[in-house]
Amino acid sequence: MTTVIDNFNAHLLEAFPDPVVLLNRAREVVFANQAAHEVLEANYNDRDLAQSFPVPDVLAAAEAVVNGEAIREVDISLSVPVPRNLKIRIVSIADAVAMAEGAVALMVFQDISSETLAEQMRQDFVANVSHELRSPIASLIGIIETLQGPAKDDPEGRERFLSIMGDESQRMARMIDDLLSLSRVETSERLRPQEQVNVIDLLELTRELLIGRAEERKMELVFDFAADISVLAGDHDELMEVFQNLIDNAIKYGREASSVRITTGLVEHIPEIGGAGIAVAIENKGDGIAPDQLPRLTERFYRVDKGRSRKLGGTGLGLAIVKHIVSHHRGHLSIKSTLGKGATFTVYLPL
Repeated sequence: MTTVIDNFNAHLLEAFPDPVVLLNRAREVVFANQAAHEVLEANYNDRDLAQSFPVPDVLAAAEAVVNGEAIREVDISLSVPVPRNLKIRIVSIADAVAMAEGAVALMVFQDISSETLAEQMRQDFVANVSHELRSPIASLIGIIETLQGPAKDDPEGRERFLSIMGDESQRMARMIDDLLSLSRVETSERLRPQEQVNVIDLLELTRELLIGRAEERKMELVFDFAADISVLAGDHDELMEVFQNLIDNAIKYGREASSVRITTGLVEHIPEIGGAGIAVAIENKGDGIAPDQLPRLTERFYRVDKGRSRKLGGTGLGLAIVKHIVSHHRGHLSIKSTLGKGATFTVYLPL
């Protein structure tokens, strides 16, 4: 290899964070930096690129460049060893004798997996929002046409349809509010809040706001507060939204006439993060959630039971908002559930 590329240029190419490969006129690999080891087989030196990277589109582009074409770019997707998307740029360096004697083409591999994932998430998000709004809008249009026609002189029908219109309008309003909340939290997620917040005071306020809803279902809110809980750095309104969302869900999806238990305590080690913190656990007694569905609960618009969620007024965004707010506070959200027994959502917040 030392006869192909001098030490200076070898060090220069090794400094590249992206995989870099040099090819000769026979399309053989004459140099690859350390970063390229992940995309090429271990024994790549002096072998045709086809033996190390057998991707037809890439081989065709490399063949064109070693035979005189100035530049080619190829986007590919790989499934092993892990799924990823690569943009490969192949340029002619036939005249750059000082860089590598015998090398005529330079290949640079750029991992664009995160950009591709972000674009896919954006497309999915737009598709989901469109789908979620289409149903209530279609209902409103249909009801308006009915009120203007067959139900125009039907007072009883008019009242029934107006009630449905009110429900659908409120559903859309809740979704818009949740979308705005999610956007606001995502925008500020990188900067940790510094306001001093008393978690016990927040939970007491949440109890006052939701106790009426619990009584409607003959449920009891049981609070068990540790006496030594102190204040922490956080955003009052955001944390209020977290606890309201989780306790409200516990009421919605718990069994009627059961209880929802909210406990607080200090922990020496926050799971997956480390460091001391406060744990707030919200536990209900209900149908529970299947193990395969737990990892998806914080996805936007994901619902375990779509029909039941919509009937109860859910938008499918609540837990996504909770996840981002907890992340904004550099905390951790844990979800545990047993089918037929209920679920426990635990929020860990660093001190």
